[in-house]
Amino acid sequence: MAFRFQKRIKIAPGVRLNISKSGVSTSIGGRGGTVNLSSKGIRTTVGVPGTGMSWSKQKGWAGSANLKPAEELMQLGKLLEKMAKTFNSLSPKINKTSGKWNKAVESFEAGLGPSATKFLTLRKHFEGALADYQAVEDAVTNQREALNAITVRLSGLSFGFFGGKWKSSKKDLLVLAKEHKAGAMLLTDAVNRIRKEVNNELKAAEKSI
Repeated sequence: MAFRFQKRIKIAPGVRLNISKSGVSTSIGGRGGTVNLSSKGIRTTVGVPGTGMSWSKQKGWAGSANLKPAEELMQLGKLLEKMAKTFNSLSPKINKTSGKWNKAVESFEAGLGPSATKFLTLRKHFEGALADYQAVEDAVTNQREALNAITVRLSGLSFGFFGGKWKSSKKDLLVLAKEHKAGAMLLTDAVNRIRKEVNNELKAAEKSI
């Protein structure tokens, strides 16, 4: 009998470190939407627990072949709802990282002022902040790809002559998916802007010693 070694360490809300014989990876998200970052690449999975329907970046759609268009429409709506919660969890992570960085800068400037030793500590905080921002950006990028897949799936659904309410719901979900994409773009832009500001602050700190 082969033994399987695997350990999960929670390092932040919604962020887990996975350790196994195959290596170390990081998972971002929770039920309904997960981004897994490892040496093999990035894998995105979104799904609704209990429905059997999910989408994976590597495998495409699963569990939707036997669903009627109306049933699939409802499941896609649930997927979008889960993804909205995932997106809403990312902004607080950005704010938390930025808060830690601001405290690190204040500590660097406090007391007797900047010094080479304090700069080394600030540099470590800088590297940690960049890693956190990159994790959020990767999560957003992969969620955007999942949104594209959901949009394509929604667009392909067709209903009969008496499917007026389903057609209307489909239109609403497509609008919602578009709004999610726009929000994802804003989040990506925010990460890039903050990362640039942090870089500039580190350069300014280095010049001050």
